[in-house]
Amino acid sequence: MYLDEVLRKAVHLGSIVFPVAAVLFERTPLVLALAAISLALLLFDYLKARNEPFKNLFMAVFGRMLRHREEQGGMTASTIVVASAALTILIFRTEIAVAALVFLSLGDSAAALVGRHCGRISLVSGRTLEGSLAAFNACLLASIGLMILRPEMGWDLTPTALLAGSLAATLAELFDLPLDDNLRIPLAAGLVMELVVPG
Repeated sequence: MYLDEVLRKAVHLGSIVFPVAAVLFERTPLVLALAAISLALLLFDYLKARNEPFKNLFMAVFGRMLRHREEQGGMTASTIVVASAALTILIFRTEIAVAALVFLSLGDSAAALVGRHCGRISLVSGRTLEGSLAAFNACLLASIGLMILRPEMGWDLTPTALLAGSLAATLAELFDLPLDDNLRIPLAAGLVMELVVPG
């Protein structure tokens, strides 16, 4: 149901806390903390798949937010998002990690909400042109905010890099590759921006 998707993406938007944390906290302790949270969430995923009483409790609390594969024992999106944030912050410069994670939070949410509600022109993997355009525009709008912050933060971000990162994030969301989109969006965007940003 669309309302369930709205609920899922409302929670997904909460992942904006990760790029904020990347600005506020030192990299190493933050990555270690996110890795520990990922392991805890992975344990919950294991119990959800293997322990019936735990699964019943989990479904009673979070059932509306889960997709079918998550209900059937797959890792929840939350586990992957936290692990993705840890990996992105670990391997990219702070400003690149911040931009990539903002693109994940806003772009992926916009693609899902607009694509499901307004999508008419099919592309690939069940995605729609309207959803992809929404993702791209959300990333571009976020890029404007990042450029406003750039002088105060001392970041090396450039408009060209953010445009390239926005496009990479949109394409990573569009194509349904084996790697989960919560991983491939920030990794693709971050890699492209690292290649474009000088230094």
